Amino acid sequence: MSGRAAPPRASLSRRRLLGLAPAAVGLLLQPVRHAAGAAPPAPSAFARLHRPVVEVPLLVSNGAKVPIVVEMAHPMDPDHYITAIEVVNPRDPVPSKGRLHLTPASGQVYLAFQARMDEGASELSVTAECNMHGRWSTTEPIRVVDGAGGCAGSAPPGRPRDEIVPPRIRIPAAVKGRRIRRDQIIDVQVIMRHPNRTGLALRAGAFVRVSEPFHITELSVFYGGGLVSRYEATAALSDDPFITFRLRAGGGGPVRVVVTNTRGQRFEALSEVPVW
Repeated sequence: MSGRAAPPRASLSRRRLLGLAPAAVGLLLQPVRHAAGAAPPAPSAFARLHRPVVEVPLLVSNGAKVPIVVEMAHPMDPDHYITAIEVVNPRDPVPSKGRLHLTPASGQVYLAFQARMDEGASELSVTAECNMHGRWSTTEPIRVVDGAGGCAGSAPPGRPRDEIVPPRIRIPAAVKGRRIRRDQIIDVQVIMRHPNRTGLALRAGAFVRVSEPFHITELSVFYGGGLVSRYEATAALSDDPFITFRLRAGGGGPVRVVVTNTRGQRFEALSEVPVW
């Protein structure tokens, strides 16, 4: 799925699906019939290893900043690892909430960020791609209260529309003075002031395109001399993103983050991972 918003069109219905979501997302398991009142069997250990675990609120009062956390217990070995995860709300005007590409250097599948969603009831779908066992998906229900949808993407009041402050990296374990061991899996947070605009406006109950989207397109993480992960962002990313991912500390050294946007601007941040 493309990392950009839906192409311009005269009018986009608030609840109308823009484009078709993949008809078969992930590896589909054969349906199993159960006796009336019987609980379905628990998923196998193999399925639990491959299905993403998604944390998202059932009810959201601010559709401009919906918190999303995706994590997996899947191994990140050189010969068996998750290559990507994608977050989608098929009923939204901007369905894709981003796609994270991973390498074994990530150490663990984990992504936390905030996204825009339209008001009403829908489902958030997360698909993971395993290099050996195909695609697996999880869906979670979510509802944004009426009038609190965030897909129009207007600028916050009292703030310059295009104000940008370059990213900075925060490593919580280092900030708290905790000892980071060699090859430990650590959280890395990227904080940046950057507007993310869908270019859509809500007019008479329908979305119309009033401007070109302006948003972060990519966030790449480099560590230990190579690429660790790459997050393809869309116009659904919330303003002033706060993104958390994980990586294997290895032997320590600088972690570098490179951020680009739809205007071709490029921003970088560098921080040391202190390994004892």
